[in-house]
Amino acid sequence: MIKNNEELNSYLTNQNLNEDLILVLKTISDSCFEISETIRSSGINNLIGKTGEINVQGEKVEKLDEYANNLLIRNLSHSGKVFLMGSEEIESAIIPNPNNIDSEYVVVFDPLDGSSNIDVSVTIGTIFAIYKKINNDQNDLENLLQKGKNAIVAGYTVYGSSTVMCLSSSVDTSLFSFDKNGRALRTHSNIKHGNSNIYSVNESNWNNFTEKDKSWIKKLKSGTEGEYTARYVGSLVSDFHRNLIKGGVFAYPYDSITGEGRLRLIYECNPLSFIAKNTNGDASDGERKILEIKPSNLHQRVGFYVGSKKEMEIRKKS
Repeated sequence: MIKNNEELNSYLTNQNLNEDLILVLKTISDSCFEISETIRSSGINNLIGKTGEINVQGEKVEKLDEYANNLLIRNLSHSGKVFLMGSEEIESAIIPNPNNIDSEYVVVFDPLDGSSNIDVSVTIGTIFAIYKKINNDQNDLENLLQKGKNAIVAGYTVYGSSTVMCLSSSVDTSLFSFDKNGRALRTHSNIKHGNSNIYSVNESNWNNFTEKDKSWIKKLKSGTEGEYTARYVGSLVSDFHRNLIKGGVFAYPYDSITGEGRLRLIYECNPLSFIAKNTNGDASDGERKILEIKPSNLHQRVGFYVGSKKEMEIRKKS
């Protein structure tokens, strides 16, 4: 645990969070700083490239993915305050080691979002959400298969030109930057979704979009609904962060041919949707509110639209 992190300590205490939850959040903060420092020197330390393993998503595992995942699991386990964890990189529920059977909190995370961009130094990040356990059975997946609206706190950290951590609850959403000693210093408070006209869509998937989505995007890009600018990084956490600050909407629709989404409900969509709700934004899978969807499995994928309510309303009318 990084010492003398007074500003973060004071902020978390003022959110009326209990001591155990504060410790979990401080552990995540410290872990993200450590991930940031490791990313900064990853080329020097031979952490760029594949491990040779395939994860539960059927994707080749990046060395930094594995590092970030193992670090979060280890640090959250050693906090003594986490009952159960879920990771995008792990097929099943993760029981802390040492076991914390009396702890209250369940943590889910995408340890390194956008990891396909690691080798070209594009912004990547960590996404997480924290829930209270439903029961005392660590083998009961219902503790992890909670609706997003049940989250207590959610957040993300972006590792880009600077390392920025977002913490969001129903009380406040704030941004923090890390100094060279790992202290999280608050730079923005009471964040609300920006109002710039930006749309973030991977248009290479155009042929697989539904007619509704094609009509919607045409309205945005043609100017009939305003002068929209396209901005797409390809790291969800980076695209979301930019749109949160500046405004606009991110979308990764269902594939109209396969009927499947790309992004993971529990580890990506729920945390970011929770933040969107707390900052006057909105999120859906195209039909349903993301935060109201009951997950059917740990790695469920959904269509995802998140950002300004204005763009959501335009889509409804398309």
